[in-house]
Amino acid sequence: MDAGCSLHKTQYIQITHQKLKNDINKSITSLYPDRFKALHRVILTLSGKNYVLDGYLFIDRPNREIKLIAQNDLGGIIFDIHFIKNIKKTININANMLKKNWLEKSVLRDLETLYLKEPFPSPTLFSDEHGNLILSEKQGQITQELIYKQINRPIKYRLNKIRYLKNKKSIYTVNLEYGTNPDNLYPEQILIKDAKMKYNLQITIRYFM
Repeated sequence: MDAGCSLHKTQYIQITHQKLKNDINKSITSLYPDRFKALHRVILTLSGKNYVLDGYLFIDRPNREIKLIAQNDLGGIIFDIHFIKNIKKTININANMLKKNWLEKSVLRDLETLYLKEPFPSPTLFSDEHGNLILSEKQGQITQELIYKQINRPIKYRLNKIRYLKNKKSIYTVNLEYGTNPDNLYPEQILIKDAKMKYNLQITIRYFM
């Protein structure tokens, strides 16, 4: 291990073990099944107001495809999205409070981050004083970090947080919560905070494999 520098007031130590770095980096591709459905119960906090909705999701990871239907408590469709990465992007909106451009930069970006994220081209791996592994790569002005937590022995790491930093300040975070069972494969709750676009999402998930 090489001596690292202090980032976000936390001491990082760089790990140069190539196989461990490659294994952690590739693990993002097996985070979920290839294809699955999910129900997201969402509380969106935007401009000081809370909005509650249900999101019905279909994810096809090999084909880089996402379908989402978002409904209000009465079952009315607020918006729907059909996205195939680099091929198709269709967004239909039935609510005046939402704009297509905002959905592309927020909801669609969130879904891509959660379910279609790919390995970094050239990452750096660190550890911190809590035993977490941090996979990091700078892309333009943004440093992206995937933070993995050790959950049992033999040693196994599970994605715990996604963080985007600009000038060493967090501008976007995704916290993944797996419930009380340490062997849970998929997060039961996801908390998203976007400091730039000023919204929070609290998501409770049911999966249909």
